[in-house]
Amino acid sequence: MIKQTTYHSDWQQNRINFILSKYPKEFFKGKRILELGAYNGYIGAYFNALGAEVHCLEGRVENVVNILNDYPGLTASCENLDTPNWIWGKWDIIINFGLYYHLEKYHKEHLQNCIDNCNLMFFETVVFDSFESEIYFRTEQGDDQSLTSIGGNPSTSYVENIFKEKQIEFKKYTDPFLNNYQHKYDWPDSGNKIFNQFHRRMWIVKK
Repeated sequence: MIKQTTYHSDWQQNRINFILSKYPKEFFKGKRILELGAYNGYIGAYFNALGAEVHCLEGRVENVVNILNDYPGLTASCENLDTPNWIWGKWDIIINFGLYYHLEKYHKEHLQNCIDNCNLMFFETVVFDSFESEIYFRTEQGDDQSLTSIGGNPSTSYVENIFKEKQIEFKKYTDPFLNNYQHKYDWPDSGNKIFNQFHRRMWIVKK
């Protein structure tokens, strides 16, 4: 039995259940999974309990300490993921939830590196409501926010243009099943360029 989380517990479970609605629990046994921006490690711990080998990357030392204390089955390291470089090897699966919009500089390189170093990625982020390929920048602070106090929120076309350039299979999900409290996935695209910090999208990306 893994330690339950008090950090958006229902929302975290919604995203886990969404994954399990697409892939059975048995699929994850023996898989090598890299969780990016893991924060508290709960999602990674869940898949570790299903038999996966999970390593967590997290940008703050105190969060890494908490992950290792709360979930001894995981490994974790403190890393700045806003970088054009990739030093973390290849993985069967990357879980990239709630990290991307906290990056300030290297959005394209980060996503390209993720694609090049896994067979399957579950990718989720806040999305800027624009039909153009662009990033909306804003200031932010907190122990689950940007390391630099500036985060860049991509439009759908910004994300999907990278996927298309890499010539990989992807599917966007706007399921209300993912919604929780303020976090919304089923909002309609309008292209109005009004930023809403709770408007999100989910993608499954695979080679």
